Amino acid sequence: MQRKNHTKSYLKFNLLTLLFLSLFFCSSVFIQKVNADSDEIRAHEVCDAAFNALNEKFYFKSNVNFKKLNSKFNHKINDLEEAHKYINRLVKELKDPYTRFLTKEEFKDEQDLISSSFVGIGVKLASKKPVIINVLNNSPAQENEIKPNDYILRVNNKSTFGLNSSQVAYLMRGAKDTELTIKLKRGNEVLTKTLLRKELNFNVISSELLENNIALVKIDSFIPENTSFAFKDELTKLMSADGIILDLRNNSGGLMKNAIEIADMFLDEGKIVSTVSNSGKTNQYANSSKLYDSSLIVLVNENTASASEILASALRENNRAIIVGKKTFGKGLVQEIIKLPDESAMHITIAAYLTPNGNNINKKGLTPDETVVNDDAQLKRAKEIISRLKETGTKSRLASL
Repeated sequence: MQRKNHTKSYLKFNLLTLLFLSLFFCSSVFIQKVNADSDEIRAHEVCDAAFNALNEKFYFKSNVNFKKLNSKFNHKINDLEEAHKYINRLVKELKDPYTRFLTKEEFKDEQDLISSSFVGIGVKLASKKPVIINVLNNSPAQENEIKPNDYILRVNNKSTFGLNSSQVAYLMRGAKDTELTIKLKRGNEVLTKTLLRKELNFNVISSELLENNIALVKIDSFIPENTSFAFKDELTKLMSADGIILDLRNNSGGLMKNAIEIADMFLDEGKIVSTVSNSGKTNQYANSSKLYDSSLIVLVNENTASASEILASALRENNRAIIVGKKTFGKGLVQEIIKLPDESAMHITIAAYLTPNGNNINKKGLTPDETVVNDDAQLKRAKEIISRLKETGTKSRLASL
């Protein structure tokens, strides 16, 4: 009898154990399925957000069949990796070099630049090729004697052949205090440099007082939000200068508002820029915030682009400045940053801009008033023009040409 009860208890225990394991297994499968479904839903949310933003805002959307594009690429998407591939394929079909997808990490890097702080080695690359066009002061790159015009051949044993500047910049990204090895070509010489990434403050404004009371003010970028404020602080120190040389060489642009606000510091009145979008045309005018009234020369080159071209054309076409240097890059399109649900983002071309005289410089660039090829000769010529204006007592750009 006792043995019989023991057998019943044993069977009962096994049945309960089996039931528990079955429930546990079923619930585990359910949880995994819920997580899988959740990932798929989130991935589709990211795709839908990207697609809808392009469909609504893309400047050249009249040339694109978005419905056809969506059906071409939007197959079953199970996770965020597939979602990002879908967005990249979608963007590639638009054939606009300025509309692009940014991963969460790339977007964070960009936001760090806008807030004037980032981790890196302190180099700026040309728009299309992995050529260094600028080296930040007090950066690992400067400390290791990396120079403008150095061509990056390899990044940590990864060849840069066939990669654009954004892709090379991505390879160079990394955490603070980590090593980066790059191979450079400088003329006929090949150099290998190992650098330690560090946190850098992106100080884009620098100035110096040259001979004959002429000031040189350089703006490296319009990316940081505080660029116009920093420029204003620098300008107020130079109010007694007999002329200012504004150096926009190798400045590939950034936030349009910075260019508009700086142009306003030199203008009493007049149109600064017009933007043309799918919803119409918007004009930006000077609002009588003029701070400086003496002679102004702007230096430009083939890497002067976007917001820099807006500033240069606004000053020239309002007869406020003379442009010296080489023909500019020619980027006449405006992008908006769209944040996606997973913290990734997109740059979407939303408008074209026109100079005050209504010129579209996209793919054309600005031709200087005086074309001077050599960098040192550009600065020398700018100083000569200001000295001549000072001698003749002339401030008007028209009178000096």
